[in-house]
Amino acid sequence: MFGEEAIAQQLAEARTALDEVRQTQRDQLVQPVTAEEADGRIQVTLGPNGRVEKFRFTEERVLKEGTEFLEAAIAKVVNAALDARAEALSADVPTPDLEAIGAAVAQIQEQGVRQMRDMTAHISQVMAKLQGGS
Repeated sequence: MFGEEAIAQQLAEARTALDEVRQTQRDQLVQPVTAEEADGRIQVTLGPNGRVEKFRFTEERVLKEGTEFLEAAIAKVVNAALDARAEALSADVPTPDLEAIGAAVAQIQEQGVRQMRDMTAHISQVMAKLQGGS
C-alpha cells in the first residue's frame, strides 16, 4: 500500500512529465519553413518558433540589383515564409489540449492527497479505538 507521500510524489512526477511533453509539442508544432525569392537567389528559413533562423543570398550578384530591388525581394521572401508557416499551423490535425490535461492531473493530485489524509486520519482513529483508546 502506498503512503500519502508516495502517491503525491508519483502524481508530481506525472505532472512534470506532462509539462515536458507540452514543451516538446510546442517546440515541434511546426517544422522549419524555407521560402525563396528572386529566382531562388534569396532564401529565408523560419525556425519552429517562427523567428528567422537563416537568411541567405545564394548568388552574390543579387546584391548588384540595387537597394529597391533587395528591399522588395526581402519583404516578399519573409512574407512568403510567414504565410507558409501560418498555413502549416492551421493544419486540420487536432492537437490534445495539454493545458486541460495538466489542470486535470493537478486537480486529481490535490484531491488524491486530500483523500489520503482523510483516510489516514480515519485509520488512525480506528486503530486508537481498537487499541483501547476512546
